[in-house]
Amino acid sequence: MTEPSTSLPLAHLRILDLSRLQPGAFCTGMLADLGADVLRVEQPGSGDPLRGIPGAAEAYNRGKRSMTLDLKHARAPEIIRRLVAEVDVVVESGRPGALAARGIGYEQLSVSDPGLVWCAITGFGQDSPYADRAAHDITFLGYSGLLDLMAGATVPPTPDFVLAVPFGAIVAVVGILTALTERAQTGRGRFVDASIVDSATWILGEAVARVAAGQQAGWGQSANRRAYRCADGRLVTLAAAEPRTWSTFCAALDRPDLVDRAWGPPDDQAALATELEALFASRPAAAWLELLVDAGAGFGPVNAVVDLLDDAHVQARGSIVTLDGDPAGARVLRTPVRLRDADGHEATFAPSAPPASGEHTDDALAAAGFTDDEISSLRRDGAV
Repeated sequence: MTEPSTSLPLAHLRILDLSRLQPGAFCTGMLADLGADVLRVEQPGSGDPLRGIPGAAEAYNRGKRSMTLDLKHARAPEIIRRLVAEVDVVVESGRPGALAARGIGYEQLSVSDPGLVWCAITGFGQDSPYADRAAHDITFLGYSGLLDLMAGATVPPTPDFVLAVPFGAIVAVVGILTALTERAQTGRGRFVDASIVDSATWILGEAVARVAAGQQAGWGQSANRRAYRCADGRLVTLAAAEPRTWSTFCAALDRPDLVDRAWGPPDDQAALATELEALFASRPAAAWLELLVDAGAGFGPVNAVVDLLDDAHVQARGSIVTLDGDPAGARVLRTPVRLRDADGHEATFAPSAPPASGEHTDDALAAAGFTDDEISSLRRDGAV
């Protein structure tokens, strides 16, 4: 039997995070959760805009270090060059070419550091004709095609969370780890061009292939694969989309008359959905869950976020953890990657509370070779 590992798998990596808001924070948050040393650069005084969003700092910046640096300051290029020389990966989310125009982009810095891995997370990618368009998450959902398929014939509500952005962040992580794997073989780094829209559209692989072949994009509406509202107002999901699960559902309801109705034409589907709406509205959600959730019919609850805090699955998986050293005892979702050894051991995961803005500025500058006098000068000049 092997001894349990006490270190996380990416503990050897150093990441410089020059990004703003969620795209880069999601990406480097996952890397930090897996052990990477992430130094996040924030604007002096105001910090990263995420600090103004309740829960965001805990969700995205736990386990990281923070320094302040005005990226528009005349002395910023000097500081960036020396910081970059100390790291494996740079993550940024600015407009394409903005840092290169100041002499501190991948093209310039990789000359002296050919092993550098640089990841730029943007809405549309580096070479898109839309690259300079202002956009946020719902914009990306619209461009990607996701919002259209989610909406159907309705005007959908604006999602109360970011949905496209995490896809881009996850693809960025995959790109970074791929580039690092290649670097281990060749000694050379890569520029990782991660587009949020590309990443969100990637989810629609089946739909694009169908449309390209002259078919409809979606699967179509069906009565046996949708949500229903119960007597207490709560929603449940039915996904009895195969003959076996649909037959199981009908048997649990003692409704053999429904077995042959699941794959009828659209009008029949609409009539069946109306009948099931009335059926589910006759009992509270808990009664339906007791009857169906373990019957093998592809049935489940629609959880509210508050339900997750005490959910048996979430607890068993250790998905919500308490931040180490956080005075408020903040609880956060951990990165869903689980890495276990042959004996089933998993490295201990205890993320620290998010740092104060600029908490590690002096340490980071000192590690990059700045003297105490130089650091004092940078502070006097307002660069950090």
